[in-house]
Amino acid sequence: MERSVQRTVRVLRQLDRDNPDLVEIRFDLMKTTSSIAEIREATDRPMIATNRRRDQGGLFPGTERTRMETLVRAAQGGFDYVDLELNTKNVTKLVRRLEQEGAKAIVSYHNGKTTPRLSALESVLERERSTGADVCKIVTTANSYADSLSCLVFVEKHARKTRLVCFAMGKQGIPSRILSPIFGAYFTLASSGAGRETAAGQIPVSSLRAFYKEFGIA
Repeated sequence: MERSVQRTVRVLRQLDRDNPDLVEIRFDLMKTTSSIAEIREATDRPMIATNRRRDQGGLFPGTERTRMETLVRAAQGGFDYVDLELNTKNVTKLVRRLEQEGAKAIVSYHNGKTTPRLSALESVLERERSTGADVCKIVTTANSYADSLSCLVFVEKHARKTRLVCFAMGKQGIPSRILSPIFGAYFTLASSGAGRETAAGQIPVSSLRAFYKEFGIA
């Protein structure tokens, strides 16, 4: 989540040494997005475009129209995925629009206070599926390590039939961030480096890689 295209490109090049499977670009604080193509040209790795609203844990201060225009231009500019919040107005229509532009839609839900019961998570997942999303993403907040376990149980149950991303934010959610791919999650998220976290509980991608290597996972 950098403030300029130039700084974003610089971080992308630094990230090559950590060999990420994909990279999420957060446009929340970017002052101008007129040169999105420069970001796409900086790496061959799959890229996710995200422009998170404040009520969903993001920092974007502008209008909804501007937010959506940025995401559509990212799809037109070659981004592989675009993240849309489940409660975005006309989300199903936007999913189809992104597909027409050549991008896959990640439809996401964020709960910044708690981890709902499994039945509530299943209701959210069904709503995400109904939009036609290519990837369904559910991110909660852990108030105990049991909440991490709930996310892992949920992933294990549903990831066979759905491209699902699910983990919990916060210190007690770290186990779910690390272990969710082992339970079948489509991917997990890490920070590009210490001090560059975009959500509570993120660990650097280099640390995540080291963990997986140590335990013979990847």
